[in-house]
Amino acid sequence: MGTTPVRASNPHPGVGTSVPWCAVLVYAAALLAALVIVPLTRGSFRRLATIDVQRLWLLFAGLGIQVALELVELPAAHRETVGFGLVLASYLALLGFCASNLRLAGMGVVTIGVALNAFVIAANQGMPYRVADGREPTVTVKHRPERPGDVLPVLGDRIVLPEPVAAGISFGDLILAVGLVELCYRNSRVPRRARRRVPHPSEQPPPDPATAELWLRTPASELAAAHHAVERVEDQRVVEIART
Repeated sequence: MGTTPVRASNPHPGVGTSVPWCAVLVYAAALLAALVIVPLTRGSFRRLATIDVQRLWLLFAGLGIQVALELVELPAAHRETVGFGLVLASYLALLGFCASNLRLAGMGVVTIGVALNAFVIAANQGMPYRVADGREPTVTVKHRPERPGDVLPVLGDRIVLPEPVAAGISFGDLILAVGLVELCYRNSRVPRRARRRVPHPSEQPPPDPATAELWLRTPASELAAAHHAVERVEDQRVVEIART
């Protein structure tokens, strides 16, 4: 979502389009690592597949817009208007999806990563990135080279990966990757059984009226005899255990 390809696919410096496979490579690697974690830690893919995910359409909408912007090159005159608006809309959809599923373990970390990327893009009207040595900068709807005066450029795509990837990633991308791993790991496990709570005497259900009436009608002498009989049985058990 913030990964920047720094290969130039346009012969004109400063203008170009991104390479789609490079833009999603980091997220694909993070997702692969998250899925590998499941069998390695004796998790269950079946349990992972049964988690209750809310508003999945927001995820597909957000990712769909970003993929479309990678594949379709908008005219330069519409990049800062229509294009930028679509980028912000995609992040709003992704943040809405994350907020709808915060109850899932790991989704909070994913939300932080997405929010950091969304913030730096909104504040700078594009994701500022650091161009690798010997590479021509490219400008897209979503990415642009760093400029003096950028807001928190440290949150941009400053981490440049070497060949053959040659892509820049942000701290938000790293946090998002960690969140994906945590989400797959924790949601593929069987939750620990909750400790059995002993109810307070005040929470005990009221006695059955028929049973209470029977106790009231039973003579005190019979109740005492029954109580002593139970005590004799318990004492006998204790003696037998002590002898053995």
